[in-house]
Amino acid sequence: MLDEVRHRIIQVRFRADAWRSRLLKPGTREYDRRADQELEHYRAKFSAAGRLFEPAPPVWDEMQRRAAVLIRRATGYDLPGYVASRLRARKQPRMISLGSGAGGVELAIARQARHAEIVCLDLNRELLEMARRAAQQEGLNIEVRQADLNLVELPEKAFDLVFCHASLHHVLELEHVVEQIRRTLRPGGELVIVEIVTRNGYRMWPETRRVAQAIFRTLPERYRVNHTAYPEPRVDQRLWESDTRATGMECLRSEEIVPLLDGAFEPVHSVPHFSLCRRFFDTMYGPNYDLARPLDRAIADWIWELDRHYLESGRLRGETLFGVWRLPE
Repeated sequence: MLDEVRHRIIQVRFRADAWRSRLLKPGTREYDRRADQELEHYRAKFSAAGRLFEPAPPVWDEMQRRAAVLIRRATGYDLPGYVASRLRARKQPRMISLGSGAGGVELAIARQARHAEIVCLDLNRELLEMARRAAQQEGLNIEVRQADLNLVELPEKAFDLVFCHASLHHVLELEHVVEQIRRTLRPGGELVIVEIVTRNGYRMWPETRRVAQAIFRTLPERYRVNHTAYPEPRVDQRLWESDTRATGMECLRSEEIVPLLDGAFEPVHSVPHFSLCRRFFDTMYGPNYDLARPLDRAIADWIWELDRHYLESGRLRGETLFGVWRLPE
């Protein structure tokens, strides 16, 4: 009886979350305000970094490298290599990247599949211009287009592969985007994503929160310095968490991405990762770690191994997913 009550409560909360997200609509003043805020945020971040990839602390780059090994085990390739291999299998392949940003990953793909036509689509004109210039310098076949994913209309049966790299968790109108992907894929075409798949609002699942908070309490103070949530770095007593849907566009409907894709396409590959690592090593707490220091590396290795144990045992869910779906023929 108690489990049934809990299940009903969860369902009510899920529907309430979806209802709140849908109050934010394209064309409203609040939507435009948040979109402008996000454009400025990423414009400043990439300008400061001076490169085509979002800046991250070295420990996060190391975790991404380890995640790439998991993808290689499942597919035989790293992320750019897998996408390029699917493009090379076609005679005149066309790919569109939805929410490409500055196009760092897309350029890596284009280098391995030079005969492919690649379209980078994003709302941020400044980031698209960075991608265009870089592609032009290397002579890569990349075209850039500006569009809002919540409103985009894609041409019918135009692409062999749709690529989404950390973009769908910013999307409000997910059903619309999924339908547009179905519309634009050619028969047998594939959708490839790397996405944040946390609870809506970048919140932790309850079972993840229990484990992560217990680990955080054991860490010395210097590993608990929060570099992003406050005007100045500050030591946290608890692992920081808030609902990002309240003010921004992050993880508006992140927990709904996979169920929607599973309902629209045939799954091919699924590589979940970062059941814990995202909470400790990204830009918030990641700058606290110097992998040249033995204790820092030991803690990073320990959390990585715990992450793998909890995922493989099914006790926790991955907060990031590499996934491939195919359009049914």
